[in-house]
Amino acid sequence: MSRRHLLAATLTGVIAATLGVPPPAGGGYAAAEPVADARPNIVVITLDDMRADDLRWMPRTRELIAEAGVTFEHAFSSYPLCCPARSSFLTGQYTHNHEVWSHEEPWGFKTLRDTEALPVWLQRAGYDTVFLGKYLNGYGTQPAPDGSAPDSKTYIPPGWSDWQGAIDGGLGAGHPLDGGTYRLFNTTLNDNGAFALQPNTYQSDAFATVSETVIAEQAATDGPFFFWANYVAPHHGQPREPDDPGQITRDDGKVTQFQTTARPPRWRNTLDEELLEAPGAAGEDDVSDKPFFVRSLPPLNAAEQAGLLETARQRAEALGATDEAVARTIAALEATGELDDTIVMLTSDNGYFLGEHRIRQGKTLPYEPSLKVPLVVRGPGIPAGEVRSDPFMTVDFAPTILQAAGVEVDRPLDGTSLLDVARTGDRGWRRAVLTETGPRDVVAISDESGPRLETRRGNRESLSYSTGVRTADYLYVEHADGFRELYDMRVDPDQLHNVVDDPAYADHVSAIGKVLDQLRYCKGGSCAKPLPRALQGSP
Repeated sequence: MSRRHLLAATLTGVIAATLGVPPPAGGGYAAAEPVADARPNIVVITLDDMRADDLRWMPRTRELIAEAGVTFEHAFSSYPLCCPARSSFLTGQYTHNHEVWSHEEPWGFKTLRDTEALPVWLQRAGYDTVFLGKYLNGYGTQPAPDGSAPDSKTYIPPGWSDWQGAIDGGLGAGHPLDGGTYRLFNTTLNDNGAFALQPNTYQSDAFATVSETVIAEQAATDGPFFFWANYVAPHHGQPREPDDPGQITRDDGKVTQFQTTARPPRWRNTLDEELLEAPGAAGEDDVSDKPFFVRSLPPLNAAEQAGLLETARQRAEALGATDEAVARTIAALEATGELDDTIVMLTSDNGYFLGEHRIRQGKTLPYEPSLKVPLVVRGPGIPAGEVRSDPFMTVDFAPTILQAAGVEVDRPLDGTSLLDVARTGDRGWRRAVLTETGPRDVVAISDESGPRLETRRGNRESLSYSTGVRTADYLYVEHADGFRELYDMRVDPDQLHNVVDDPAYADHVSAIGKVLDQLRYCKGGSCAKPLPRALQGSP
């Protein structure tokens, strides 16, 4: 039933019947009034550190979004790190243009120029805009971008009609509402200027309840809404749990400390019989053709393999709980009559290494486990159960959402709308995917459990240490120390063999290198310049 002909209804019984679970305490919802605005609602659910292949652990999401819509099998986080990636989502710009190079000082939340960003543009056009969950790293601890406060615990970024942002760092020991973004059973939110604690409740469950309330409230209004819900799972977080791996000594004498997530008791150890090996457990036998920070990594020993497997299982269990939250969100949209009028997207800010290339865990490097993210989309005009091969980048979210909302902005966006591709099919892999990283002396890149990596030779022209291009068939990367990589994705999808010095690929290296030179400082439309025909992929 469309919201344009909605009858009075109560969500509680509908959601319980849909999911087969008890409704949340106090979960009655008011009915929505009919509205005249025909523009779609837009709901984006973002997870943190979720790999593209992690969708296997979310069967409800696959059924309710992917099978009811389209899957973009080549979705990429151009800078696979939380804060830069989320900044690209909000601005439609690559990192070299929005300049949020890291989550650490001197970058992070305070660096984003938030007065011109997606929620501002949508709100100006008449959308109610709602935010929930994790924002940019440093929110709550760093100064507000406008300089209004020494920290940002009560700061509400411009453009948000309803702001419920998780606070990094908490409120301090002894504060009755003390919690934090990564305290997965005690999350403190800035709820429109006041503190609100989700006590002793697993974060994904708590956010699902908030999402149900948001949808019910928005369904009772007269206009469309944009709702960006940000879950921390499967990112590592507190509390430590008894089955977390301890410190493990690598074969080179250094120590691995696997960073693990937390999951609710109902999910613990439920996937032990299903998940028997971490995705990257095979590692890589020969890393002599990799950059120095990979060449220095020894193979994982048996104890590390066991720790990696436990880490992977915990992540999958956290995703199982979050999968339930996604189902509750879809059920809330259906119960209010909003589902048929809503574009729903689920994605992640970046991927994650789980042993590939001997990288114990982490992200940022432009290899596939880190670069690729899940992306499933359903909504008005989007066919059910189809797959798209055209590349979709983090910078494409803003222009895609703006087109769906019928909004134009008078400023250069580096991304391109993929709404028509979602609705009518692939156009062909015509654009290059630009990959960027931050300066290596401020970002823990390849191994989150190890030391930071320092730049061997600084690049004065760019803050990005590693810059590359991903096409349909190749990944090409240039590092600031002069090292280069080329992988032929047609025959080497795992990126094990660097062929940059193979004479057979000399012409490809030259052609892709020229593309990278064009994209390294691109802005606006120049970022979408078509690839040379020989580098394009067919639909």
